[in-house]
This record gives sequence, structure tokens and C-alpha cells, in this order.
Amino acid sequence: MAHKLFASAALLLVLVSCASRVHVEVWPVDSLEKIFPDDAVGTHALGEELWRVPRNGHVNIQLALRSSRPVSGLRVMVSEPRSDGVRLPVRVRRAGYVPVGSNPANMPPEEVVRAAPAWFPDPLLEDFPFDLAAGETHALWLTVECPAGVRAGDYQGEAQLLAGGRRVGAQAFTVRVTSAEVPREQTLAVTNWLNLDEHHLQIHYPALGKDPDQYWRLLENIGRVMAGYRQNMLLTPVSTLADATVRGGVIHYHFERLDRWVAVFEKAGLLGTIEGGHLLGRASGYQTELVVPSRVVEGGGVVWKSLAPDDPRAAAYLRGFLSALYAHLREKGWTGRYIQHIHDEPHGAELAAYSRYSRLIRSELPGIPTIDAIDINENLAALDEATDIWVMILGSFDHRMDAVEAHLKRGGKAWFYTCVAPQGRYLNRFIDQPLLKTRLLHWLNYRHGLAGYLHWGGNYWGPRPFENVQLVINDNTTLLPAGDNAVIYPVPATGGVLGSVRLEAMREGIEDYELLRALSKKNPRASRELAQAAIPHMNDYVRDVKVFRELQRRLLEAF
Repeated sequence: MAHKLFASAALLLVLVSCASRVHVEVWPVDSLEKIFPDDAVGTHALGEELWRVPRNGHVNIQLALRSSRPVSGLRVMVSEPRSDGVRLPVRVRRAGYVPVGSNPANMPPEEVVRAAPAWFPDPLLEDFPFDLAAGETHALWLTVECPAGVRAGDYQGEAQLLAGGRRVGAQAFTVRVTSAEVPREQTLAVTNWLNLDEHHLQIHYPALGKDPDQYWRLLENIGRVMAGYRQNMLLTPVSTLADATVRGGVIHYHFERLDRWVAVFEKAGLLGTIEGGHLLGRASGYQTELVVPSRVVEGGGVVWKSLAPDDPRAAAYLRGFLSALYAHLREKGWTGRYIQHIHDEPHGAELAAYSRYSRLIRSELPGIPTIDAIDINENLAALDEATDIWVMILGSFDHRMDAVEAHLKRGGKAWFYTCVAPQGRYLNRFIDQPLLKTRLLHWLNYRHGLAGYLHWGGNYWGPRPFENVQLVINDNTTLLPAGDNAVIYPVPATGGVLGSVRLEAMREGIEDYELLRALSKKNPRASRELAQAAIPHMNDYVRDVKVFRELQRRLLEAF
């Protein structure tokens, strides 16, 4: 018995001794560099632990972690950066890894961070404490939000790692608040199309089926996250949010659900502009025939029909619906914040019907701008007449900037979008690309006078969002690049969503855009030179993170 007690005591001493020797290596890494599980200690380590931030803006401090021994229950305690009693709020998360099975076929090796298959950082996880496996590198993200009007200067903070009641690692950091301040009113239009269909969401949030109000609470949670990342528009399915009844053979429309939708997203801080959903569609895929989803009266009730564009019932439906919608927009005072999609990516034989229906829609929605993803290589005269806001896929209009500028001179607007393409040397925000590409998307907006950005894949998750980031679409003919389908991740347990490192880079890029615009009012030449240095041409841009940081420093210190 004494021998067993001695052995147990000896084992306990060994365990305590091992625990006391646990040490987590911590080093700062620029947040535009991606950290991987096999990164050795010191990979991409910064020589200067200084992080610059504009007022009313954000900066991400990335800390790499690695230990030669497993660490259980690792907690993070952050002393908020402070100066003279003023503290800057910090949000602590860690980058999770998702598997990327392949790089895009048309992507040269130098355009991705590393070759697939591999694990890449993307979702920003909030589950603390967590376990750190031996010999694996992970990343902490400390997101500092700098309030407007804060005094410029250096603010000192520290992150401590705790395990088993003791400190196992630490990293001090300095946040330099600059005199630059992101304007309160955002001018860049940003929309990530969100699939908010209740059936789609219920796959990932089973509790929705038990409580009807849970759906609206989830929408508010999603809206709040996207608003936090400076999305200020929302694709709104006005047709299906309207309810219809029949009286005397005539359809009457009611907009209570549309009103609730708008109220929910206004409360979340998301809605600036209401982006009315598409009124025309296709029978199935991109190459199938054009249809007009329409409400018609049959058997004394209202039913949905997919009608051919030359069916007179289609035009009659749109006239009745849009007339009622416009009256409601006027009643609510929303006409100045509403835009209307007609048809997504009209092309070829569709253009004749597209032009005809655009005239109908304009007549029923007078003064309401129309917006669509368009191909600038199609019939420009038809598109210019039909579409006020051109949304062109990046990589398709390099050679047609003259047409874009002519459209702008006529009072139109121009945005760009990304969707599967562009690939190659162009900017995009795929998971396997450098985060600098994502950050620079909105420098490109400023550089070329493009007033908005659209991406189709906000949350088009498959059944396993953390395990498959490359869905197959178009009747199983198109393998999506990693992350093209979604930029947020579902969290059923909390009824919310997680952000991603790509969204963080995008938000900082949006803030750069607004600072460049603000600088152009003070010093147009300096603003122009910075943008040209960052983006010399459409697919030529700064690729070195250190070079970009120097341009950012010049921007922040120009005020």
C-alpha cells in the first residue's frame, strides 16, 4: 500500500512538473499574412509590434501560438490598449481551419498562398477556453475598434495566455491611433447576397421549426454581424415578402412582412439601401429560357406561375404588383432608399425582353434606379437604357473603361462584382488567396471610380459549412473556388453567425476606401498617387504586405 501511495505521489509530482514547464510561444504576425498549422515558431514574425488604426476604424492584431506540449483549457486574457485612462475595446477570437481540396484550375501557383489540398484559416471562432495541440500553430485575432474622436497617440495593451491557473505565454502590443478618421457616413455600397430563405436556414438552425419568431431573431443576428462589417445594403425579395388576396377577381397586395423585414434589419443597423430582388428569372440554369415569376388568379385564388415573357399575364402581373409596391414605398418614405433588380446577368436573346420589361418597370417605379449584374460586352445601348447601376464582373471591363466613363457621365453608376471569377492575377477573396487581395478590392473601387461591390455568396452553405467550402453548382458542373459561396459561418447553438478573416480584411479595405475619398477632398493629388501606387492597373497591384503597410501609413498620416 505504501508503495502504491509513493508511486501515485511520484506520478502527481511528474504531472505538476510537466504542467509547470508548459510554455506557449507567442509572436506577432501581420493580419494580412495567413498562419498555417505547420508554421514554425517565428514564421512571418513582425519586427515592430506597432499597429496603426484610424479613428472610427478597426485594426486586427494577429498573434501566432505554438507549443511543443499539448495545452488544455487555454484561456486568453487581454488588457485593453490604454493611454491616460482611455481604453480601446478589443474583441478576442481565434482563426479556425477549413479544408481546401483544390485551387482554381485557372489560378497560377503564385496567386495562391499555398497549394491545395491543405488546411486554411478562415472562420473566426469564439469558443474559449480551447485546447492547443502539440506542434500545431494557431492564430489569435484581437480586433481593436477605435471610437471616433479618440485622442491620437500610442495605446499599450497585452495578451496573456492562461492554462491550469498559471500564465503560459504573453505578448505586449501597441496600437497607434492616428489623426485620420473614417467618415461617419459610408459612401461605398456593399452587398453580400444572403440566402435568408427559412428552409435553407432551418437546415443549419433546427430550432427555427419550434418557434416562428426565432426566424426573425436569427435574421436580426445575421444582420447585426454583416452591418458590423460595413455591409449597408440587403437583397430583399419584395415579390415573395408581399402577400396577396383576391377581391372581385383583382389581386390586392399587402406588405406587412416586407415592413417587418425592413424593421428587423434597420434595428440590426444593416439597412441603408433596400435592394429589391430580381423580377425576372430563368426556368433552371444560366442557359435556359427566360421566365417571369408571376401571381395569377386561378380557381378563385392566387397562384404563382412561371410565365413566358411574351405572355400578357406576366406584364399584367408586374404592372399590378409594382404599382402597389410603389404606393407602399411612397407611404413609408422609402423611395429615396430603394433600388430595383430586373434580371441577373441578362445576355444574348434575353436582352430584347430585358429592355422591354425595364421600360415597364421604370413606368411603374418612376425615379427608382435599376441595378443589375451586366456583361459590358453585350449590347451596351440596350443595357444603358435599361440599367442605371451597372455591376460588372471584375476582369471583364478592363478594355471598356471608356464605356464605363461614358455611362457615369450620363448620370449612371458603376460597381463591380466577383462570382467564381475573376481568377488568374485579378483580385478576389477566395480562401486560398492572400488576404492582401481581399483588402485591395476596395482600393480598386476608389482607383477606378466604382461606387459599389457585390458578391453573390454571403451564406450559401452546403450541409457541412466547416467541412466543405467548395460546393458544386450549375447541375453539378461547376466546382466553386474555396469560400466563393460564403463569407460567414453558422452557429446553431447561439442562433448567430461567425465572421471570417476575409470579412475582416474587407472591412479594413472599406475603411481605406472612405479615407481615400476623404483625403481627395483635402489633397486630391496625394489620394490619387496612393491609389495608383497600390493599383497601377486593373490586374496589377501591390503584392508585398510590407509595401502595402507603407502605403497605408502614408494614408493614415496624411490627415
